[in-house]
Amino acid sequence: MDDRTRTALRCGCLALMGGLWLAACAKAPAVKPGPAAPAPPPPPAGFVMKPYQRSMCEAMRASYERAGEIILGVFEGIRRAESGTAYYFKDVSRFNKETLSWEPPLDLMMEVRRARFEPEIIRRDEFKRLVDLDKVGICWDVKGASHNVFLVEGRKNLVFLEPGYDDAAGRSYRNLLDAYPETRECRAADVFLMMLQDLATPSSASR
Repeated sequence: MDDRTRTALRCGCLALMGGLWLAACAKAPAVKPGPAAPAPPPPPAGFVMKPYQRSMCEAMRASYERAGEIILGVFEGIRRAESGTAYYFKDVSRFNKETLSWEPPLDLMMEVRRARFEPEIIRRDEFKRLVDLDKVGICWDVKGASHNVFLVEGRKNLVFLEPGYDDAAGRSYRNLLDAYPETRECRAADVFLMMLQDLATPSSASR
Protein backbone atom coordinates (compact mmCIF):
# COMPACT_ATOMS: atom_id res chain seq x y z
CA MET A 1 0.00 0.00 0.00
CA ASP A 2 1.57 3.28 -1.10
CA ASP A 3 1.64 6.56 0.85
CA ARG A 4 -1.17 8.07 -1.20
CA THR A 5 -3.49 5.19 -0.34
CA ARG A 6 -2.61 5.35 3.37
CA THR A 7 -3.31 9.10 3.43
CA ALA A 8 -6.67 8.58 1.75
CA LEU A 9 -7.63 5.90 4.29
CA ARG A 10 -6.63 8.12 7.20
CA CYS A 11 -8.71 11.01 5.85
CA GLY A 12 -11.67 8.70 5.32
CA CYS A 13 -11.50 7.39 8.89
CA LEU A 14 -11.25 10.89 10.30
CA ALA A 15 -14.20 12.03 8.22
CA LEU A 16 -16.27 9.02 9.36
CA MET A 17 -15.45 9.65 13.03
CA GLY A 18 -16.30 13.34 12.67
CA GLY A 19 -19.61 12.49 11.05
CA LEU A 20 -20.53 10.05 13.80
CA TRP A 21 -19.63 12.64 16.46
CA LEU A 22 -21.77 15.31 14.80
CA ALA A 23 -24.67 12.87 14.50
CA ALA A 24 -24.43 11.98 18.20
CA CYS A 25 -24.44 15.66 19.16
CA ALA A 26 -27.41 16.35 16.90
CA LYS A 27 -29.41 13.53 18.49
CA ALA A 28 -28.57 14.51 22.10
CA PRO A 29 -31.82 15.50 23.86
CA ALA A 30 -32.17 19.15 24.76
CA VAL A 31 -31.97 19.91 28.45
CA LYS A 32 -35.37 21.08 29.62
CA PRO A 33 -35.54 23.61 32.46
CA GLY A 34 -37.14 22.35 35.66
CA PRO A 35 -40.50 23.64 36.85
CA ALA A 36 -40.38 27.17 38.18
CA ALA A 37 -40.76 27.60 41.91
CA PRO A 38 -44.29 28.70 42.85
CA ALA A 39 -44.75 32.35 43.67
CA PRO A 40 -46.12 33.19 47.11
CA PRO A 41 -49.61 34.71 47.33
CA PRO A 42 -49.64 38.49 46.90
CA PRO A 43 -49.46 40.53 50.10
CA PRO A 44 -52.68 42.13 51.37
CA ALA A 45 -53.35 45.37 49.54
CA GLY A 46 -52.36 48.41 51.56
CA PHE A 47 -51.24 46.38 54.57
CA VAL A 48 -48.24 47.84 56.41
CA MET A 49 -47.01 45.86 59.39
CA LYS A 50 -46.73 47.50 62.78
CA PRO A 51 -43.59 46.85 64.87
CA TYR A 52 -45.21 44.02 66.84
CA GLN A 53 -46.44 42.44 63.61
CA ARG A 54 -42.90 42.53 62.24
CA SER A 55 -41.83 40.60 65.37
CA MET A 56 -44.71 38.17 64.75
CA CYS A 57 -43.48 37.75 61.16
CA GLU A 58 -39.97 36.82 62.28
CA ALA A 59 -41.27 34.29 64.82
CA MET A 60 -43.62 32.80 62.21
CA ARG A 61 -40.68 32.30 59.88
CA ALA A 62 -38.86 30.15 62.45
CA SER A 63 -42.04 28.13 63.10
CA TYR A 64 -42.71 27.78 59.35
CA GLU A 65 -39.34 26.08 58.84
CA ARG A 66 -40.00 23.64 61.70
CA ALA A 67 -43.66 22.85 61.05
CA GLY A 68 -44.72 19.76 59.18
CA GLU A 69 -48.29 21.09 58.89
CA ILE A 70 -49.86 24.56 59.06
CA ILE A 71 -53.57 25.15 59.49
CA LEU A 72 -56.01 28.03 59.79
CA GLY A 73 -59.04 26.92 61.74
CA VAL A 74 -61.69 28.00 64.24
CA PHE A 75 -60.68 27.02 67.78
CA GLU A 76 -63.58 25.22 69.45
CA GLY A 77 -62.20 24.37 72.89
CA ILE A 78 -60.18 21.86 74.86
CA ARG A 79 -60.56 18.44 76.40
CA ARG A 80 -58.46 17.29 79.32
CA ALA A 81 -57.77 13.59 79.87
CA GLU A 82 -55.17 11.37 81.52
CA SER A 83 -53.22 11.35 78.27
CA GLY A 84 -53.00 15.17 78.32
CA THR A 85 -54.70 18.24 76.91
CA ALA A 86 -56.17 18.25 73.40
CA TYR A 87 -57.28 21.31 71.42
CA TYR A 88 -60.03 21.13 68.81
CA PHE A 89 -60.40 23.10 65.57
CA LYS A 90 -63.14 23.11 62.94
CA ASP A 91 -63.42 24.53 59.39
CA VAL A 92 -59.73 23.78 58.93
CA SER A 93 -57.73 24.97 55.92
CA ARG A 94 -54.29 23.44 55.38
CA PHE A 95 -51.39 25.38 53.87
CA ASN A 96 -49.60 23.53 51.06
CA LYS A 97 -45.88 24.30 51.21
CA GLU A 98 -45.31 22.90 47.71
CA THR A 99 -47.82 25.16 45.98
CA LEU A 100 -47.64 27.98 48.56
CA SER A 101 -51.43 28.13 48.74
CA TRP A 102 -54.28 27.46 51.16
CA GLU A 103 -56.42 24.43 50.46
CA PRO A 104 -60.23 24.69 50.72
CA PRO A 105 -61.60 24.42 54.28
CA LEU A 106 -62.55 20.95 55.46
CA ASP A 107 -65.75 20.21 57.34
CA LEU A 108 -64.10 18.27 60.15
CA MET A 109 -62.97 18.54 63.74
CA MET A 110 -59.18 18.34 64.13
CA GLU A 111 -57.48 17.34 67.37
CA VAL A 112 -54.13 18.91 68.31
CA ARG A 113 -52.08 17.79 71.31
CA ARG A 114 -50.22 19.90 73.82
CA ALA A 115 -46.51 19.12 73.75
CA ARG A 116 -43.88 21.49 75.16
CA PHE A 117 -46.12 24.29 76.42
CA GLU A 118 -49.74 25.09 77.21
CA PRO A 119 -51.19 28.13 75.44
CA GLU A 120 -53.47 30.49 77.28
CA ILE A 121 -57.12 30.16 76.29
CA ILE A 122 -59.28 33.23 75.70
CA ARG A 123 -62.93 32.27 76.16
CA ARG A 124 -65.74 33.64 74.05
CA ASP A 125 -67.20 35.66 76.91
CA GLU A 126 -63.91 37.43 77.75
CA PHE A 127 -62.61 38.17 74.27
CA LYS A 128 -64.17 41.61 73.80
CA ARG A 129 -63.13 42.78 77.25
CA LEU A 130 -59.55 41.54 76.72
CA VAL A 131 -59.20 43.35 73.40
CA ASP A 132 -60.46 46.56 74.98
CA LEU A 133 -57.83 46.27 77.70
CA ASP A 134 -54.92 44.99 75.65
CA LYS A 135 -55.05 45.18 71.85
CA VAL A 136 -51.48 43.98 71.27
CA GLY A 137 -50.67 41.55 74.07
CA ILE A 138 -52.56 38.62 72.56
CA CYS A 139 -50.26 38.86 69.54
CA TRP A 140 -46.93 39.89 71.00
CA ASP A 141 -45.69 41.15 74.34
CA VAL A 142 -44.03 44.39 73.26
CA LYS A 143 -42.61 45.14 76.71
CA GLY A 144 -41.20 41.67 77.19
CA ALA A 145 -40.25 41.33 73.51
CA SER A 146 -41.60 37.79 73.46
CA HIS A 147 -44.33 35.81 71.78
CA ASN A 148 -47.42 35.09 73.87
CA VAL A 149 -49.15 31.90 72.70
CA PHE A 150 -52.93 32.30 72.90
CA LEU A 151 -55.82 30.41 71.37
CA VAL A 152 -59.00 32.46 70.96
CA GLU A 153 -62.23 30.48 71.20
CA GLY A 154 -64.70 30.89 68.35
CA ARG A 155 -62.12 32.68 66.18
CA LYS A 156 -59.76 31.52 63.47
CA ASN A 157 -56.26 30.78 64.67
CA LEU A 158 -53.12 30.23 62.62
CA VAL A 159 -51.49 27.10 64.03
CA PHE A 160 -48.12 25.48 63.31
CA LEU A 161 -48.03 21.72 63.91
CA GLU A 162 -45.57 18.86 64.27
CA PRO A 163 -47.16 15.63 62.98
CA GLY A 164 -46.04 12.28 64.38
CA TYR A 165 -47.07 8.67 64.82
CA ASP A 166 -47.60 6.73 68.07
CA ASP A 167 -46.49 3.14 67.40
CA ALA A 168 -47.89 1.84 70.69
CA ALA A 169 -51.35 3.33 70.08
CA GLY A 170 -51.22 2.78 66.32
CA ARG A 171 -52.41 6.28 65.47
CA SER A 172 -51.09 9.56 64.17
CA TYR A 173 -51.09 12.79 66.15
CA ARG A 174 -50.34 16.51 65.83
CA ASN A 175 -48.34 18.46 68.40
CA LEU A 176 -48.77 22.21 68.82
CA LEU A 177 -45.63 24.17 67.87
CA ASP A 178 -46.94 27.73 67.65
CA ALA A 179 -50.20 29.67 67.29
CA TYR A 180 -51.46 33.16 66.41
CA PRO A 181 -55.05 34.44 66.64
CA GLU A 182 -56.65 35.85 63.52
CA THR A 183 -58.11 38.98 65.10
CA ARG A 184 -58.52 42.58 63.96
CA GLU A 185 -55.34 43.64 65.78
CA CYS A 186 -53.15 40.60 65.17
CA ARG A 187 -54.14 39.87 61.54
CA ALA A 188 -52.21 36.61 61.72
CA ALA A 189 -53.21 35.42 58.23
CA ASP A 190 -52.02 38.69 56.65
CA VAL A 191 -48.76 38.64 58.61
CA PHE A 192 -48.29 35.05 57.38
CA LEU A 193 -48.57 36.25 53.77
CA MET A 194 -45.98 38.93 54.47
CA MET A 195 -43.71 36.26 55.94
CA LEU A 196 -44.01 34.25 52.70
CA GLN A 197 -43.02 37.35 50.74
CA ASP A 198 -39.95 37.68 52.99
CA LEU A 199 -39.00 34.06 52.32
CA ALA A 200 -39.24 34.62 48.56
CA THR A 201 -36.97 37.68 48.75
CA PRO A 202 -33.26 36.71 48.89
CA SER A 203 -32.32 39.89 50.72
CA SER A 204 -34.83 39.19 53.51
CA ALA A 205 -32.35 36.97 55.35
CA SER A 206 -30.12 39.99 55.96
CA ARG A 207 -32.86 42.14 57.46
